[in-house]
Amino acid sequence: MIAFLKGILESKQDSGCLVDVNGVGYEVSMPNSDVERLPTPGEAVTVHTCLLHRDDGDQLFGFLKASDRRLFKLLLSVAKVGPKSALAVLSGLSQDQLETVVAQQDVAALALIPGIGRKTAERLLLELKDKLKTVVTVSAVLRGPDQESFAETLEALAALGYSRSQARLAMQKVVDEALPAQKTGQDRVAEIVRQALRYL
Repeated sequence: MIAFLKGILESKQDSGCLVDVNGVGYEVSMPNSDVERLPTPGEAVTVHTCLLHRDDGDQLFGFLKASDRRLFKLLLSVAKVGPKSALAVLSGLSQDQLETVVAQQDVAALALIPGIGRKTAERLLLELKDKLKTVVTVSAVLRGPDQESFAETLEALAALGYSRSQARLAMQKVVDEALPAQKTGQDRVAEIVRQALRYL
């Protein structure tokens, strides 16, 4: 398994890129959103990859974030969803947006993505409802020393009756506002809960 490529971006393509790793060129298919964020050709790049074996040959898919690689593999686990559809979803929605759409079971929003019809959207939402929880975890919003505090906060908010999806979204907003650094331990957990409740 090729887990990632670290090398020089040789060129950008319509649906991916070419990465030079020690003189070997790897052609990688990527979501359009990641292609747009690639650096200028000639610069260093790291691409998290997933190698798929197909009847017509192997194909390498890549992502700028490891979390998107995990989501790609999760999308492929849904019945009748292939790599083209999975890339379309990741091109149209960020991780947070996908989690929100799944939590709200928003068929219309998912069906708006080119290449994703209503039936496929319904299937994705049904199967991802539980599967997504095992991949998009609280680690998506954890940063450094806050990890333990956020894990405890998630459990506290869940105990109050909020869904984990709602709790994670609220916690992300708290992270974006920057938590008071002077608070530690249980005081920090209490402060995160207090601030997160403002968004719930």
